[in-house]
Amino acid sequence: MNASLTPRYLIFFIMLVLTSAFSIKVIQYDQAYLYGENQLMEHIQILILLIVGIVFWLNSGIKNWSMVKSSSKSLSLLAYLGAALSFSFILREMSIKQSHIDWLIFFVDGQGFKIIMAMVWLPLLYKAYQHKKEYIHIVKTAFLSPTSIFFAIAASLLLAGALFDKEIIVVEYFRFYEEVLEMNGYGFMLLAAMSFRRDMVLAVCHCQKQALQDLTAEALSAKSQGQSAMPRMMATPISETASK
Repeated sequence: MNASLTPRYLIFFIMLVLTSAFSIKVIQYDQAYLYGENQLMEHIQILILLIVGIVFWLNSGIKNWSMVKSSSKSLSLLAYLGAALSFSFILREMSIKQSHIDWLIFFVDGQGFKIIMAMVWLPLLYKAYQHKKEYIHIVKTAFLSPTSIFFAIAASLLLAGALFDKEIIVVEYFRFYEEVLEMNGYGFMLLAAMSFRRDMVLAVCHCQKQALQDLTAEALSAKSQGQSAMPRMMATPISETASK
């Protein structure tokens, strides 16, 4: 099995299990508290978003794009944009009104939220505008890439969840449908984040065959380093470890 597909299947499986488990608990056993504020579903959403942000953050930095040096600045910025998007969603999902901490409520759920968003997004969007030609090229070449498809599915799920959030659609358990759609939307954002580096390299690289070979060699090298590190750790004498 392709090693790059294994994490995707795992995430698909986890999201399916979570969706099924919550559906049974809420609809069958009427445990509506699960999708309330500061409850399990909200915590899972924030956890997924945190992982998404970490994945994008690890892909930021010009050194991480040495394989495509001519596009390293624009791709690094694109990774920062992905991390900023995750950060924005985390603030959106946090429910801190019950904390009664005025300054925290101001910055997360009040006018301060708009100030934070402006401080984060205005500089990033200004820099992104400077790379607009390259981003237009990436959109054209990576339009049907896994990253684009996963992001499109995530956006569709989040927009569908917004229909329940804004009470445009009101049915029994409509708040649960909102939360479960958002949870799966963030799950697809995670899939997009995991495909991001590979797809962006292929989008800007002139020789995709060589790029695929380089990506495969890089993945195998990282895997072999991880496997070789474990025997060294296990072989370290206990007395030597303790002396350190």
